[in-house]
Amino acid sequence: MDLMSRNKECPSENGVQALRSAPPARLRVPPNQLALFLDIDGTLAPITPRPEFTQVPVGTRRTLQALREAGVEIAALSGRPLVQVRRLLLPVNIPAGGSHGAQLGPVAGRSLRFTGSLPPELVTYLQKGIRDLPGVWLERKPAALAIHWRQAPDYRQSIEDLARNALCLAPGWQLVRGHCVHELRPSGRNKGVALRWLMRQPEFRGRWPLAIGDDRTDEDAFSAALKLGGSAIRIGAAPDTLAPWQLPDVPALAGWLRGQLKRINA
Repeated sequence: MDLMSRNKECPSENGVQALRSAPPARLRVPPNQLALFLDIDGTLAPITPRPEFTQVPVGTRRTLQALREAGVEIAALSGRPLVQVRRLLLPVNIPAGGSHGAQLGPVAGRSLRFTGSLPPELVTYLQKGIRDLPGVWLERKPAALAIHWRQAPDYRQSIEDLARNALCLAPGWQLVRGHCVHELRPSGRNKGVALRWLMRQPEFRGRWPLAIGDDRTDEDAFSAALKLGGSAIRIGAAPDTLAPWQLPDVPALAGWLRGQLKRINA
């Protein structure tokens, strides 16, 4: 296998699929009753070869800030560590859930952590397992370990086997598959748990929740929002999503958010 074959684009999880219905051009929810819960990578920002290359477009951040000023409550729900979530959204200061809900930051400068440290034997096992897999790398998060293989899609099955075997070293942990990443994290924490926690906070309580994300890790947030009487938008085609609505890509969501702001201000 040569370098060119290892660096081809990450394959789609579901192949080419038709989109479900798009969300309404205008939500019939007053801004002071709306709560948006947004993923970052693949939702607010395009997916990049490595996480440190990611940027949320300036225009999107301005839209989020304007929506907040119009009365909409907004929170970010990401698999990234909380410090990265905050950095990517600057200067927008919103509540956030990092590490798939293992970290919660209701306000800037304050965070809650719900898990212990990473098992050292698990870290060592994964580091050895990817040593001979060029293009594969291990990201250590505050409450998770992510094996990234976007630049080496031919190793997908090898990563799957490695991750499943690694679970034997970490009782109480689970494997979560995302876009070209296999992530191991403690069970019991996910974006749905984070959404429900945030909805109990004074600024979100009683609002209509709308969860927006692009992969399997966002389905927990979709489920939580739906159970609370809200709704969800999946970015990209996915036949097995819980989300009633779908949009094709990151620019489409940015345009939809701008449309909501325009109608609020009309």
